[in-house]
Amino acid sequence: MMQYVDKAILSEINTHIEDSCQVKSKEAMREYLENLRDVSSDKMAVNQRDIDSMVCEWRSHNFFYNFHVFRNRTKDVDLELKQPWWREWFCRAVSFFYFWD
Repeated sequence: MMQYVDKAILSEINTHIEDSCQVKSKEAMREYLENLRDVSSDKMAVNQRDIDSMVCEWRSHNFFYNFHVFRNRTKDVDLELKQPWWREWFCRAVSFFYFWD
């Protein structure tokens, strides 16, 4: 089952946000994700994953986008439900250096 909301595609295993690079602040990312939660089914990935974890991953994508690294892949974000432990740690580390709030 897929659900389309504004610039997001929600599924049970992934939350895809198009042009996520346009959202800069941690607060705006959190608000965006909370709004997606409000309009989506409880079965969707956005409702199953921790918001702080998703914000860290989003910020890590923005970090690389701002440094012109893999821009075609980092302008959007895919917040998958199941993350390997090493990716979670990597995103948290990179997110720490994202200063565009």
